[in-house]
Amino acid sequence: MAWTMYAATYELRSPLHIGYHKVGNVQRTRYYIPARNLWGAVTEALTRRGFSINGVAQGNYQQIGDWVKTHCTFGYWFVCENQQFFAPCYAKDSLKYGNLTAAEFERRYLDAHVTTALDPATTSAKEGSLHEVEFIAPYNRDGMQTRVGGWVFLDEIASPLLGEESNWRDWLGDLQVGGERRYGFGMLRLVKMEPVNESQTDQTGKRPRQSVPKDTPLLAHTMIAPHIQMRGQIEPLVGRITSQSHAFGSDLTPGMICWTPGSVPMDNVQVQFEPEGHWRVV
Repeated sequence: MAWTMYAATYELRSPLHIGYHKVGNVQRTRYYIPARNLWGAVTEALTRRGFSINGVAQGNYQQIGDWVKTHCTFGYWFVCENQQFFAPCYAKDSLKYGNLTAAEFERRYLDAHVTTALDPATTSAKEGSLHEVEFIAPYNRDGMQTRVGGWVFLDEIASPLLGEESNWRDWLGDLQVGGERRYGFGMLRLVKMEPVNESQTDQTGKRPRQSVPKDTPLLAHTMIAPHIQMRGQIEPLVGRITSQSHAFGSDLTPGMICWTPGSVPMDNVQVQFEPEGHWRVV
């Protein structure tokens, strides 16, 4: 199977919250968009806009989601500015995002929204309901619109349908990604999508593969492998599955122990893009 590799760039039209963990009253956000979130956003957009193909019925979320998972592959997407991607990297002394320290990245791109429920009996804040949602802001501290981008792979079936920028724009020019969507969070609008040639990417197999040189950060959650030494952080990764329309996220994916994005291998490794969005050392 042959894959075609593209670079997609979107601009944020509203705050972007990718659920991470909670600290006190603050719901933290990830500083990047995992591939699984992109798969969900693309599935939703195609389904709502009437996409269908032989064997995939129009309006069927399950069938369209399976089709996207089989024929489309996503890398993790990162905040980008002036053609620089602010991907995490565990440097020897600290965690950095591109050429920014974690504190500099947070100051430049993050903000938060504070809400509380009201107690109708007292018309005041309900006790224990105060919470704060952290998000990547649609405009950075300099007033520039925030952009995010990353890799997309389309196989021989998906490429004729979505590979041209005009086709991608028609179907996926606008996406809504992440959490807090009922408040309008996560709106993305396409800036450009273009084919790219990455010499370290193998696009000829059943799944795309990527060579990661020694001391180069991983750009996705990567399943731990006992024979590979890394510098970074380990995270148990579990996703939610909506199998019933009335029970959002009621099922969980099998848990995996992964190196987090930004972890650095001590030797050259090759990884494979798995259908669920994470990487696996091969």
